[in-house]
Amino acid sequence: MSETVAETVEAPDPTDSGGLVPALTRINDFLTALGQRIALVAVTAVLLIAVFNVIDIVFRNILGLTFYGRNEINALLVAVAVSTCLPIGLSRSSVLSIDVLSNYCSPRGKHVVALAVGLVITLFFGLVSYRIFGTASQMAANNQTTVMTELPKAPFFYVMSAALAVATVVQFLLSLTAFARGIQVWSAAQMVLVAVLVAAITYIGLSFLQVVPGEMFKSLVPSKTIYFALLAFALMWVIILLGVPIGVSMGLTGLAGAIALIGNSPALSVLGAETTSFITRDSLSVLPLFLLMGAFANLAGIGADLYRLAHALVGHVRGGLAHASILACAGFGTLTGSSVATQMSIGKIGLHEMRERGYSTELSAGAIAAGGTLGQLIPPSSALILYGVLTEQSIGQLFVGAFLPGLIAAFLYMGAVTAWVMIYPDHAKKGERPQLHEVIEAFKHAWAVILLLIVVLGGIYLGFFTELEAGSVGAVGAFLLAVARGKITKEGFWSTLANTTSTLAMMYSLLFGAIMLTFFFGISGLPQAFVAFMTGFDLTPIQIVLCLVLCYLVLGTAMDAFAMMIITIPIFVPLVESLGFDPIWWGIMTLVCMEAGQISPPFGLNMFVIQSLAPDIPMRKVYKGSWPFFASTVLKIGLLLAFPALVTWLPSTM
Repeated sequence: MSETVAETVEAPDPTDSGGLVPALTRINDFLTALGQRIALVAVTAVLLIAVFNVIDIVFRNILGLTFYGRNEINALLVAVAVSTCLPIGLSRSSVLSIDVLSNYCSPRGKHVVALAVGLVITLFFGLVSYRIFGTASQMAANNQTTVMTELPKAPFFYVMSAALAVATVVQFLLSLTAFARGIQVWSAAQMVLVAVLVAAITYIGLSFLQVVPGEMFKSLVPSKTIYFALLAFALMWVIILLGVPIGVSMGLTGLAGAIALIGNSPALSVLGAETTSFITRDSLSVLPLFLLMGAFANLAGIGADLYRLAHALVGHVRGGLAHASILACAGFGTLTGSSVATQMSIGKIGLHEMRERGYSTELSAGAIAAGGTLGQLIPPSSALILYGVLTEQSIGQLFVGAFLPGLIAAFLYMGAVTAWVMIYPDHAKKGERPQLHEVIEAFKHAWAVILLLIVVLGGIYLGFFTELEAGSVGAVGAFLLAVARGKITKEGFWSTLANTTSTLAMMYSLLFGAIMLTFFFGISGLPQAFVAFMTGFDLTPIQIVLCLVLCYLVLGTAMDAFAMMIITIPIFVPLVESLGFDPIWWGIMTLVCMEAGQISPPFGLNMFVIQSLAPDIPMRKVYKGSWPFFASTVLKIGLLLAFPALVTWLPSTM
């Protein structure tokens, strides 16, 4: 009888943790579904901005009419879009982090670290939500409205606060669920106790910040605030290396530093006021539009069309498929503004073609890794938009200034291929010269894409569009292109929008952190101290710039381009401007240096993307293939240092 019972009764699931995991999983599933529906608000807001601006362009140029207060409405819609993409973004772990500690932990230790990191993320977004709610309440109490349209601001920021609150809850429950699954021996009661303790500690901490006088924190600061700022900066890197996302590490470091310098109440007020002020900048509205443009362009399948056209033009020469991959990356990067997206799209086609036709693995991998870097440099670029927002420079001038360096980069990469096949002719074969009708056929498939690029960039250069309007035209144009090609299916459409919201969540989580870190650096005097420190050496301005370039080359091997920019811009840009250099020129230099870091062994990001595309390629061959292209990037840096007009000439003609 006992044997029969043993056979029919299921053994308890060791991962069940007393039934808590299934319950948490159901809650997480509900919140993830809720996050997806909230993300529809983000997508709707961005689409409204795009359509709204395109209609305004048509009315302005045909009927002489324009929408009154359009920029104010755009800014408020962006605030809604940014916040409502964060719940789904956090549920998909769309944050940048550097995880070093967990590699040295036991399996159980990894779960403990993951829980701690998750709780830190929860704390940060909870604080941001709380302070934005406070700012919105002040707006409502003061009946604050936009200047032109007189729309009340408070409702938009209440939505922003609510979306961030949902993101906070999602992050907390995800952390708890992952921990419960990992620590299998914990009971439901123990897990509930952990949750209660965490909630109690968080509540006590927030109450402490509200009631304890700021002087208590100030007494801990050294007499020279610069030393404190340097210590905080060093501790920030420790937190980052412990696995806390970069944006969260910056935000909490900036907040803690500001509390120590100006007190708890003013610092917390700044967190809400600075965040709402930053998010509603006109220039920031450009970013989601160009991201949407790239997403629809990718959905339309333009990567294959651009590769086919490039192959028809240069595929017949020795190394022609490598040349075609670089040219296709340049064209595709212009539409997507993303290095990884460019490399993934063109790499899937180019790697297969080159390896099928007898190209060496090293040349194939190196050409794709290098070509992918063009996605960030050739305008419109999300990295350039980010630089323009953080430094308050003209995004249009940055786009136009990057045009010639982008072309030079593509030609130098092609020059590296040419030199390679001259030295190792057996690494690539000649292809057959295409017939004229084949070139025409390839052009027929790609002409709409080329026209869209000309309209967007030409409109900015000629002053026909603002950057915001160009992004709107690009997004709507790419959407119509995808519709015309029959690529808009229900599944593909939502997948595209989901990728867009995840990217927005990643970038704005960095920006939320950058806001407080920049404020802290500003009140501590760190940028000014760094300027005084560097200029105190017996170095010429160009030698100082070379030191900064070297710093970027080193950082680029281990850090994402966006994170590196956000951390260094508040410190480097004031120094460069104090030396008399053009900030537009330095913005392009920054991107070129990051470009070099992406293909610099041993940690260049683009080389690891190659392995994800073709796991059978040994990393040593990817390294070997990347060196010639890295050398060509260093040559490009030298050209821009020697001839700054390569960047500054075109913007001066606008």
